[in-house]
Amino acid sequence: MKKIKLYPLKNPITKTILLPGCIGYTIRALNIAAMTKGSVKILNPLKSDDTAHMFNALQTLGIVVEEKPNAFIVHGDIHDVVEKEYNIDIGLSGRTARSILGLLSIVPGTKIVTCKEPFKKRPIADLVDGLRQLGSKIEYLEQDGHLPVKITSSKLTISSTKMKGELSSQYFSSLMMIAPLVGGLTIDVIGEQSSKPFIDMTIAIMKSFGVSVVNKDYKQYIIENTEQYKNPEVYEVEPEATSASYFFAIAAITKSTIKILHLSPNSAQGDIAFADILEKMGCRIIKDTENKWIEVTGTDQLNGIKINMNATPDLVPTLAIVAAFAKGKTIITDIAHVRLKETDRISSPQNELKKMGIRTESTEDTFTILGGKPQPATIDTYHDHRMAMAFATAGATISEITINDPDVVNKSFPEFWNKLEEIGMIVERINIS
Repeated sequence: MKKIKLYPLKNPITKTILLPGCIGYTIRALNIAAMTKGSVKILNPLKSDDTAHMFNALQTLGIVVEEKPNAFIVHGDIHDVVEKEYNIDIGLSGRTARSILGLLSIVPGTKIVTCKEPFKKRPIADLVDGLRQLGSKIEYLEQDGHLPVKITSSKLTISSTKMKGELSSQYFSSLMMIAPLVGGLTIDVIGEQSSKPFIDMTIAIMKSFGVSVVNKDYKQYIIENTEQYKNPEVYEVEPEATSASYFFAIAAITKSTIKILHLSPNSAQGDIAFADILEKMGCRIIKDTENKWIEVTGTDQLNGIKINMNATPDLVPTLAIVAAFAKGKTIITDIAHVRLKETDRISSPQNELKKMGIRTESTEDTFTILGGKPQPATIDTYHDHRMAMAFATAGATISEITINDPDVVNKSFPEFWNKLEEIGMIVERINIS
C-alpha cells in the first residue's frame, strides 16, 4: 500500500503557480476533434488517467491520434471507424464513459464498453434512455442501468429526446456533442438541470469548433440541423479551475497568498467560483481578467457560510476542509447528486472529518460542517481523486496528515504532490509492502 505523509508550511507563503489543463475541456476536445474533419492540435491538454482513457478509446476505434510533449493531435475522425467488434475500457473515467457513449452510437461496429469494478456502481441509465429515444441500440451486459454495455447502432434516426436533469450534466453534454453529426437535435430537460456550468463548458467548446447551441434557460437545448463542426486547427485548453481550488484552499487556511496564472475570471468553468466562495468566508481576492489570473489571500479569520453548491459539486470536499477551520457553521445545500460521484461526497468526507475531530451533520442533499480545530489523521480516499486532494490541503497547516492510496490523483492531476512540494510543503512518500 502507498501512503503520503504531509508536513505543514512553516510560515505563510506568497506563490505564483502554473497548473495543467482542464480535464473536462481536454476530454471534450478529444471527443469533438474526432468528429471534425482534418487534424486538430489540442494544446496544453491534461495528461492523466481519465484523459488517457479517452485518448485510448479513439485509438481503439482506429482514429489516428498522436501525443506530443504539450499536445494531443487528432489526425483522423469517426469516418475511419470500420465495421468490426471493439472493446472500449473506460477504467474509472466517468467523463470518458458519458462522452464516448454518444459517439459510439453513431459509428460502425459492435462496441462493448467496459470499466473497472467500482465504476459499475455508478448510474448510466438516464443517458442510455436518452440515446435509445434517438434510435441507439444499447444493451446492458450485467446490471440494468450500469456498465458494461454493448452498442450496435451506427446512426441515430430521431432528432429529439428528453432526460432527467438532476443526476448529471454529462448526459446532456454527450448528446449535444454528437448533434451536428446526426442532423441537429433538440434535448428537453425533465425537472431541474444540475451542474449548469458544465453545460456552459460544452456550449463554449462547441462554439470554438463552429457550432452554436441554443440554450433555453437550461430547460431545452437546440442544435439546428444546419450546424456543422469547423476545424479550428488548434484548440488550447485552459487550466483546471477545480485544481486551482486546492491551492486557494491552502491560501485560505494558512493566511498565505497564492496566484494562479492563465486562469480567466471569466472562464465558463463553474469551479472558478471557489475564489468568490472564499471571499464570502473572509479571504481577500484579486482578479485580473485582461491578464487571466486569480489571487487568493487568507486572513486572520474564516467564517462559516450557507451556500447552494448544486452547480459546483466537485468543490464540496474542498469547501468542507476549509469549513473545518472556519468559525461557526457552514451549510452546503442542494447537493444530492454528489452522492453519485466516485464516492458519496457527503458521507465519505463526514467519515474522514470525524477522524480529525470535526463534527458534521447531513441530510440527503445537505452537508453541514461545524468549524473547530482539526487534528492529525490518516485519511482514506475511497477511490476518489477529489477526496485525496481536498484532504491533503489540511496538511498545509496540520502536522502529519497521512493520505492513503495517493495515486488516485492520477485520475485528474498527476502532478499534484509535486505541486505541493513546489509551494514548500514536505511530502513524504511511503511504500508499505
